[in-house]
Amino acid sequence: FGLLVPDYAVVCFVIGFIATLVGQIGLGILMERYQRNSYIAFSIGGVVLLSAFLMTIQSLVAMAEGKPSAQGGICGASGH
Repeated sequence: FGLLVPDYAVVCFVIGFIATLVGQIGLGILMERYQRNSYIAFSIGGVVLLSAFLMTIQSLVAMAEGKPSAQGGICGASGH
């Protein structure tokens, strides 16, 4: 469909794979050591909280710089 930027796709795949591997091993160790399943919920909540915080910061910086709100992101192949 022409929306995927191949360079970003490779980098994001590698980062996602490594982060998933580290997360699986880390949570497995924590859950085995402390016998608590709540770490799964805490990690999901932390990721949601972090993403909401970072999107807010990005929006505030864009508004302060006077940039119009652009749709797209890394999958928007405009200008490539």
